[in-house]
Amino acid sequence: MIIDHINLNHLRIFQSVYRTQSMTTAAGELHLTQSGVSQHIKAFEDMLGVKLFDRIKKRLIPTRAAATLYERCSSGLSKIEEALSVVQMGDKRLAGRVNFGIPIEFGNNMVIPRLAEFAKIYPMVRFHLKMGFASEMNQGILRGDLDFAFVDDFVMDKSIAVSKVCDEILDLCVAESVYKEKGQVRNHSKYYETLDYVDYQEGEPVLRMWFHHHLGPKIPKMNVKATVMDVQGMARFIVSGLGAGVLPGHLIQKLEDEGHKLYRYKGKGAPLKNAIRVAHLKDRTQSAAAATLLDWLKTSLGTSLKASAVSPSVRSVTLN
Repeated sequence: MIIDHINLNHLRIFQSVYRTQSMTTAAGELHLTQSGVSQHIKAFEDMLGVKLFDRIKKRLIPTRAAATLYERCSSGLSKIEEALSVVQMGDKRLAGRVNFGIPIEFGNNMVIPRLAEFAKIYPMVRFHLKMGFASEMNQGILRGDLDFAFVDDFVMDKSIAVSKVCDEILDLCVAESVYKEKGQVRNHSKYYETLDYVDYQEGEPVLRMWFHHHLGPKIPKMNVKATVMDVQGMARFIVSGLGAGVLPGHLIQKLEDEGHKLYRYKGKGAPLKNAIRVAHLKDRTQSAAAATLLDWLKTSLGTSLKASAVSPSVRSVTLN
């Protein structure tokens, strides 16, 4: 059997490298050297006789074989870990309270459903969640109120360790009725200047970020009809036809499932990504419940978001 020749450390390291798409980040996460991680991946590739990563312009790009291996093996590794924990603890079942923070929309759509799954496996673990922005999580971790937190782009305190968990795709989308009214999509400022917009705050930073990613420095003039910090408020404005806006892909999928008809502008090149990271105090010892939950969520979220990065149920438009 192939598994007789597999070093489980190779799988564990591969899983971390695939999820972070960085040898350096994976090395920090696993407390190994970057060269050590690289050697493990090379040895794993040689053993399998399959290339797992392409190195293109200093970027690590997973191959299709790597994607297949990750999707099939991640759940298996989690189940092995669970089985070993049960055997090791015997009658001492995992228990306790875990305090952690999450961004509101990412937490509602991606984290909370997975907590229900975790609770079925470990019914004696309790959760205390704080929802909010990364700045609030920073303070909660420093005070010791939070065991860990999921955050997006924010410079945390130097005493807080941060590692990437996954990417969420950020897409410019609009109600189908608005799309049809505007006609054929063209990838230049003049087309975008015919649209109305909604954004999260004054100065439309998220819209500007999307346009800069897909158009370069030539940002179109935008008629912003509304600004609202709440993502659900943004979503309701968009589905009602008030204007176009940028939403995370998992929320667009949820709106589609509810029956709303949206068009997602695909743009040119790779999609715009928002890195979701996990943060915790460097020198703090995690409880068994917190450590087990964190590891389980990292694996589950990484697998889920990679699988749903491009959903066939969400129609998109490639820009000409």
